[in-house]
Amino acid sequence: MPRPENWPRTILHVDLDAFYTSVHQRDDPKLRGVPVAVAGRSRRAVVMGASYEARAFGVRSAMPLHEALQLCPQLIVVNPDGPRYREASRLVHQIFRRFTSPELVEGVALDEAYIDVTARTRHGTSTPDEVARRIKFQVHTEVGLTASVGAATSKLLAKVASGTRKPDGLVLVPPSTEADFLAPLPIGAIPGLGPKTEERLHAMGVRTVGELAAYETQRLVQSLGVGGAVLQRLAQGRDRAPVDGSKPAKTISAEITFERDVSDRSELEKALRELTDRVVERLKAEGVRARTIYVKLKLPDFRLVSRQVSRTSPTDDVETIFRAARSALEKSHVESRPVRLIGVGLSGLEHPVPDLQLTLFD
Repeated sequence: MPRPENWPRTILHVDLDAFYTSVHQRDDPKLRGVPVAVAGRSRRAVVMGASYEARAFGVRSAMPLHEALQLCPQLIVVNPDGPRYREASRLVHQIFRRFTSPELVEGVALDEAYIDVTARTRHGTSTPDEVARRIKFQVHTEVGLTASVGAATSKLLAKVASGTRKPDGLVLVPPSTEADFLAPLPIGAIPGLGPKTEERLHAMGVRTVGELAAYETQRLVQSLGVGGAVLQRLAQGRDRAPVDGSKPAKTISAEITFERDVSDRSELEKALRELTDRVVERLKAEGVRARTIYVKLKLPDFRLVSRQVSRTSPTDDVETIFRAARSALEKSHVESRPVRLIGVGLSGLEHPVPDLQLTLFD
């Protein structure tokens, strides 16, 4: 492995394994070693998290609960517990901040973060491997959870690395090995590359990241638009995005890519309802409310249309958010035009402020 001073940057991507179900399994011995899913109890409930035992049956996050129960009839379903998840995440982030300054810890979700430990590995005696192992050890012994960690010179490489050896994995991508590491991976390993784009790339004969990196750029742009050039840069490992712990609260979003382009309004609203249920479950799990609701549409020519509705006060009410999403859909004016992808997102996230009047007089 290169000496610490040979790493121009050291970025870790830490991903807590099966976070939601692991918190429940940690606290309830009866749930250990059995298939568990976290989901609400409504008719339209979707799986928010699945244990590795459940994943062996094909159960996955964002899957409708009724489908998960068909795949795994013995599945144990537990209700989401937002306060417990937030407390576990808070303890884990406290550990991260022991290894670098707070502004260099970028939380992506309750169970995921980037950590820039360049100063520690460049000027200290620690290697990237040592820092990653110490973080994994402290998360396990102090919080009772396991984490998969990727260490690399960029956020992109670190994220991809953390996902290649789960659960409880540690993968390092030293400088000058980025292309060799990425080349044999399937193109779906690139963060943000959706199933439809993956399908189009397969049709072009591109199946691995290495093949995408070497593909003729002009032909990529002709087929995928300017996004094709962006994807190729990522496939080549070119990513200089900084770790920024000062970022405001992230958005919460979900999307569906249709098997065939959809122009029927009732089918779009059905998808909108499913996506709304999905994002609101995550909203409540993270204990926040949203001021802005937006809808994203991708048309057959890959043009994106996005419209939003902002509220004067934040909400986590599913019906309120669904009405706002439907209003945003109407504002898009796509009418009967076919749509290949629809997404719902929530932003302007805020933690609720206690109502002092209720606190005093309820």
